[in-house]
Amino acid sequence: MAHHQCSCISRFPRCVGAVVLAAGRGERLGSGPKALLEVGGKPLLLHVLESVGSNSSVESVVVTAPHDLIADFQDLVDSVDQPIPVRVTPGGWTRQRSAQLGVGALPPEVDWAAITDVARPFTPRGTIDRLLEELRIAARAGRPDRHPCGIVPSLPLVDSLHLLGEEPFLGEPFDRSLLRAAQTPQMFNRRCVVDAYEAAVAGGLAFTDDAGMVRHFGGAVVAGQGDASNFKITYERDLELAEALYAHLSKVTPVGSSAHE
Repeated sequence: MAHHQCSCISRFPRCVGAVVLAAGRGERLGSGPKALLEVGGKPLLLHVLESVGSNSSVESVVVTAPHDLIADFQDLVDSVDQPIPVRVTPGGWTRQRSAQLGVGALPPEVDWAAITDVARPFTPRGTIDRLLEELRIAARAGRPDRHPCGIVPSLPLVDSLHLLGEEPFLGEPFDRSLLRAAQTPQMFNRRCVVDAYEAAVAGGLAFTDDAGMVRHFGGAVVAGQGDASNFKITYERDLELAEALYAHLSKVTPVGSSAHE
């Protein structure tokens, strides 16, 4: 499939909407939907909504949920005061489809979308605001013909990397300085990411994250600064680590205070 340059990459964010991907069933954890799992006695969904709501640039939020749990998710969202409007909407069978549906459910005036995972309960407060500033700096410093249409928090890898040879032997070492681990929230110009979703559907292509998809179809994506605490809960050991980190943070300072930013 031919690549195409994003037609909207020169636009700066005016109105940001956040999409929280929470439609997953959590099969690898085996404990039901991740969004309803608790860390420190509070569901992951509420942790993430607190983080998203700490950004002054975010004006609306969409949460994608399993089709049969829409009412449960909405009740959970309504059980706490939210600084910005939150809409719960059905997700899809894949992460990519849920993200596409979530972006499509944002209000029409939203021109930039920040897409994040409900499985990242410790995303630092104000992350989206900070990524916006990094995006502006990158746009000013970049080539005039290549404005970024997205930004992704990322981390350099610390482990030594090797290609896999003939099992069970390792192959050649790989230069880890060339790689970055992508986190969320990943933020894109809405028109750019919508075009990429449509192109992926048309081509029958699936991507592990939105950054890879946007980049595949010609969009320039900035490698923003990630945070080690912003890890993703995938396995049981990750949930245990999250509980330990939450307990530590709670001892250091009250949860939700500025010390967690």
